[in-house]
Amino acid sequence: MPVKIHAMQEADCANCGVRDQSLFANLTSTDFKLIDQPIHDLAHEPHATLFAEGDRGEYVFTVRKGLVKLVRYQSDGSQRIVRLLGPGDIAGLESTAGASYESTAIAITDVHSCRIPLSVIQRLEADSPRLHQQLVRKWHEALKTADDFIADLASGNARQRLARLLLRLAGAGGHDQVLLPSREDVGAVLGITTETASRAVAAFRREGLMEDLDRQGRYFRISADALSTIAAGDA
Repeated sequence: MPVKIHAMQEADCANCGVRDQSLFANLTSTDFKLIDQPIHDLAHEPHATLFAEGDRGEYVFTVRKGLVKLVRYQSDGSQRIVRLLGPGDIAGLESTAGASYESTAIAITDVHSCRIPLSVIQRLEADSPRLHQQLVRKWHEALKTADDFIADLASGNARQRLARLLLRLAGAGGHDQVLLPSREDVGAVLGITTETASRAVAAFRREGLMEDLDRQGRYFRISADALSTIAAGDA
């Protein structure tokens, strides 16, 4: 894993494309002077593990680019993807409450992240009301996203679940083009088998709801209006 380590400067955050969504969004110059440990600037290849379920939480990760899955493994060895994280999302937020990591974070695509030592978060939270406010906001966002994730993607038939996933992925990118995870990951996200996920994707492609943009079957242009109808259960 390529790693670049540097001491965080205010200019680094000011030039970051997800600054307004990050934990450091509202920090002032005075706040940045409290950062006395290096922030790790990481590049993760697909399938790389950022942290593992059950490990002691030492870092918080801000996803700057790419897609990360949070996985929980079942007693039978199967996996369930409990959340997908994109640019601006925080991975490992539970460590700020002194907890171990509650899931395994794995890069789906090439991912760039900032790995922030927990001790930096703790000092800033104690001395900066701005970081405390942002932490509370991020906790609320994470809880709402988790609730929405379950409500949207774990109910309804396979077509409805897939339609909702595609709309969620498109919404994260702000356009009608999506990068679809592997069919195995789609099944783990939606709580269906890999075979059912593959059949649902194939049906959407035949019906023109997903237009291939590459030969690998990963990038698609979607018909958002039609998928919205399916997601709502109207078709």
